[in-house]
Amino acid sequence: MIDDAKQLAIHQFELRKYQTLQQVAKAKTMAIWIGIGIAFAGIGVLLLTIMAVYLLHEFFDLTLWGSYGIVGIVLLVLGAGCLYGARTRE
Repeated sequence: MIDDAKQLAIHQFELRKYQTLQQVAKAKTMAIWIGIGIAFAGIGVLLLTIMAVYLLHEFFDLTLWGSYGIVGIVLLVLGAGCLYGARTRE
């Protein structure tokens, strides 16, 4: 009877260990896919930002450096606003 309980406890432990290893493998796979997604999204945002610069340059007849300046300032203000918002929520 004690032997059966001991065997049951050992099997339960092994089952939990196996389930934990499965969950870790699943989390690792998800982390890899999320990282790839973030990388592609970052490249897309970078290209859209450059596109916005050339759009300003083309349609508003601004100099190229002026267009980069406008887009840079807008992104700087947006970033500062997000940082300020995060700081005030503490």
